[in-house]
Amino acid sequence: MRIVLVDASDAFRARLQQRLSVVPGAAVVGEAAHEDQAVLTAGLCKPDVILTDLTLGSGTGFSAIKRLRAGGFQGTAYAVTTQDESDAGPLCLAAGIDGYYDKVHDLDRLVDALVVIANAPVARAHASLKVAGA
Repeated sequence: MRIVLVDASDAFRARLQQRLSVVPGAAVVGEAAHEDQAVLTAGLCKPDVILTDLTLGSGTGFSAIKRLRAGGFQGTAYAVTTQDESDAGPLCLAAGIDGYYDKVHDLDRLVDALVVIANAPVARAHASLKVAGA
C-alpha cells in the first residue's frame, strides 16, 4: 500500500510514519506540508492512501483532496487532524475525504483501519491522476 503523508509538522509526519511500520506492505512514498505540494506529490507518487491534516502551511487538506479527486484520484483519503469532527466532518465529506481520525486520540484506530485495507483481498489499481488546479 502506497501512502502519502500531508501535514505541516515534520515531527508529526515522522511520528505517523513510525506508527505505520506495523501496517503490512505499507510504504510512505511521499510527504508534503502544503496544499500545492500535496497535489503534486500525490500526482507523481500515485498513492493508494493519502493521510492529510486539514490545516496546512498554505492551503488546506480539504482543497488538496478536492483537487485530487477532480484530477481522478480514486484511492482512500483520511483526515488526520485536531479539528473538531462535528465542524470538520461535513466539510470532509464534501471534499471527498473518506474518514476522520483525531491526531491525539485515534492513531491506533487509524493504524487498525489501514491494516484492514492492507489485508483486503481486492487488488488495488493505481488511479491515473492528472493534477487539477496546479
